[in-house]
Amino acid sequence: MTTPKNVLKTGALVFIAIFSLSCGHSLKLAAQTPPRIINIINFIRQSEPRDEAVTEDVLYETVVQQIKQLSEYQLPGTFLLQYDALINPRYQTLLKDNSMPVCEIGAWWEITQPHVEAAGLNWRGRYSWDWHADVGFATGYSPEEREKLVDVYMEKFKSIFGKYPASVGSWFIDAHSLAYMYDKYHITASCNCKDQIGTDGYTLWGGYWNQAYYPSRKNAYMPAQNETVQIPVPVFRMLGSDPIYQYDNGLGGMSQGVISLEPVYKEGGASRQWVEWFFKSLSDSTLNFNYAQVGQENSFTWDQMKNGLEIQISLIDSLRKQNKIRVETLEASGRWFKEHFSVTPPTAFSVLSDVRNEGNKTVWFNSR
Repeated sequence: MTTPKNVLKTGALVFIAIFSLSCGHSLKLAAQTPPRIINIINFIRQSEPRDEAVTEDVLYETVVQQIKQLSEYQLPGTFLLQYDALINPRYQTLLKDNSMPVCEIGAWWEITQPHVEAAGLNWRGRYSWDWHADVGFATGYSPEEREKLVDVYMEKFKSIFGKYPASVGSWFIDAHSLAYMYDKYHITASCNCKDQIGTDGYTLWGGYWNQAYYPSRKNAYMPAQNETVQIPVPVFRMLGSDPIYQYDNGLGGMSQGVISLEPVYKEGGASRQWVEWFFKSLSDSTLNFNYAQVGQENSFTWDQMKNGLEIQISLIDSLRKQNKIRVETLEASGRWFKEHFSVTPPTAFSVLSDVRNEGNKTVWFNSR
């Protein structure tokens, strides 16, 4: 059977149109190189009851040195303040007078005694800061109490810095608190801890590997399935887990070790070989974007973190100058995410070489 010439012509035109649209779309995507984003986030505690040698002066000097380092390299950074540090005039003056090119000041959401008492609640902790999840996290308080804690922090922050914080981070922030922060105070971005088993006395498991997502209003540890049930605050995963060896490290034993970008860990962020390997993987092929958080809480002290941070910050500076990565504040990353994605996008992190030369590879694919 023969096909009429006008049908062939019409079919050819349709094919050309579809092919042109497809190619144009592909070329547009190809022209938009997925960014590799680095946030340098350091968070600040006023006290450290676990070690008598870590005094308030030691904690303060750690932050002084972190600011000095970022100023030297002219890198932007984000500093997140626990409430007890927020109300300390020394930290207020230090952060207002810093010499960094861009310094974002935000909130760190571990709950402390001054914070609880300022909200008119009873403190149940063993120390003025207690890391146990039932008092140190907002999940240890009723929904109404959580709202009081948010209100007290936000008003105190605004009275000091003239505006509400755009970024709020913690090892974990529950959905009720996070939604309240967005609905009433319009925060832009958040960050939370990597998956871990038993570290710090609690377990976080089954979340996204690295990257970022819009959390569900039912469970802030999982991505929402659609816009109607999501909190429009992108949550970025912290600490840069070893993509091959961290996830099942220590499984079957009594505890899980840490292999991450944190600059105090010898197998991870304090090892030049490991750091170079991690950043190479970050810079390799990706889907939509790659992300990593650099930095450390002041509880670890400058003496413990300075060597690892110097390795990382100098390498970040070099990669930035080569246009291989983008270094920005947590708030800036949150704004970029919201401008580009209405729902959580799929992402992939591919690691095709093994830092231990044992022949292992991995691909992490995140999808809501």
